[in-house]
Amino acid sequence: MESLERLDDLWSARDYPVLVAAARRLRERPRPLMSQDLVEATGLEHQEVVAALANLGHRHLDVRDASSEAVRDNYVVGIMPAGLEAVGQWPSPDTAADRLVAALDALIDTTADGSPKQSRLKAARDGLLAAGRDVLVDVAGAAITGRLPM
Repeated sequence: MESLERLDDLWSARDYPVLVAAARRLRERPRPLMSQDLVEATGLEHQEVVAALANLGHRHLDVRDASSEAVRDNYVVGIMPAGLEAVGQWPSPDTAADRLVAALDALIDTTADGSPKQSRLKAARDGLLAAGRDVLVDVAGAAITGRLPM
């Protein structure tokens, strides 16, 4: 019987660094990225980058096969919304909820102490927080997508 120990975390050690490097490079120069570009950016071995691209190509990056009979290879032509969300370039309901609370906190801090406006801002923030994280995330998700929660 096989051992049931956990496998290594490929997301943190390999896939996420490749995704971040690809997002940065695509933002700077939106052109196809060869795997070698990402080897240089991450310091990972070529076969690790190619394996990461194969994983990321399912959901995060638009990846194309550039393999030959001798060598397995991939290149990147774009980044998908899930990839943008994972690297913080596309708002997720969770990050939008955090930003909403942070924005209210910032407004509270810059409003005159004891003013009616500061009291209203605190009540709005406290009401959102009291409703629960799931409600706050649903509201933030509706705000960024334009869809009302059902």
